[in-house]
Amino acid sequence: MQPFVKLADPSAYIACSWDLTIDRAGRDYWVDFFIKHLETLLALGVAAAVDRGESNSEASDRAQRCREEFHPTFRAFQSDPTGQGRVTILTLDEWRDQILRRHGFVDPMIDLKDRENEKVIGMLPDVCREIDLHDPRDQLLTIIKGVFAGNLFDMGAKASAKMFADGTAPTFFETRGKLTPRPWLIDDFDSLAHRFETHRHHKAVFFIDNAGSDFLLGATPMIRWLAQRGTQVVIAANERPTLNDMTVHDVKRWWPRMREAEPSLATLPIEIVSTGTGEPLIDLSKVSDELNAVAKDADLVIIEGMGRGVESNLDAKFSCDALNLAMIKDESIAARVGGKVFDCVCRFR
Repeated sequence: MQPFVKLADPSAYIACSWDLTIDRAGRDYWVDFFIKHLETLLALGVAAAVDRGESNSEASDRAQRCREEFHPTFRAFQSDPTGQGRVTILTLDEWRDQILRRHGFVDPMIDLKDRENEKVIGMLPDVCREIDLHDPRDQLLTIIKGVFAGNLFDMGAKASAKMFADGTAPTFFETRGKLTPRPWLIDDFDSLAHRFETHRHHKAVFFIDNAGSDFLLGATPMIRWLAQRGTQVVIAANERPTLNDMTVHDVKRWWPRMREAEPSLATLPIEIVSTGTGEPLIDLSKVSDELNAVAKDADLVIIEGMGRGVESNLDAKFSCDALNLAMIKDESIAARVGGKVFDCVCRFR
């Protein structure tokens, strides 16, 4: 694991700038959120274990032992943040997933991810055909809006997790139609469009985010569009499961189905690699050798999702063109960047 090869200055890189050891209000908010959100993860994890043959009592016992380690760990940091070094949301992600894995909950949202993928895969050709009908500039705007709409499926964010948990989440097309109008909270779309009009990138590294509509209806149409322009596209996905993020193994498992649904994908210059990471935020100071090997000659980096592109890496500097795309689905993140829940971010530099 080495720094991402496209970082402009790895020695100056900070993945996540929000230091919770010195921000009491932020620390209280996030510790309380993680403890409450643990119940969602454990409920899904127990259900997945039972579906795979474990008894409910055994899986529930593991969940209780997980709580008994999780709560004291997070509450201890909340009451006394000293002695842990610099702690960010990324650190809390790592603590959570380590504890879950120790108690056998390696991929608690696996069935939820598959259900959402199954629900939307049939819509992929429709989304692609619609994009194809637009002229080039409108294609790009429709694609970017689609990335925002797809990114609503986020079980690690307060506002969106509630909608998907209680069944009130709007469809992809409904979400896209009701996006906050431009100018977005961060809106570099015009400079992005100009860049694409005047330049064809050789290779793009696309850091993907969640399963379901996020990957299949948001990220994939953009990946397809780039590849159709002659850009080699590297799909960079987590090695290890976390929340409802697509791992590299999920992508490889679903890719044949996606190519069957949208045959144009089969002939395009697209490859799938592991980032070597395993959290919903991403620390680009430690990525896989595989990713660095294929990214050496990339001239575009795309970071998609609130965790990867706003909570972490919003201000990261790269040695090539870089694009951050996300919908904000948490009130504390929105406040920190001067916006509101469901605002959109399109940062291009």
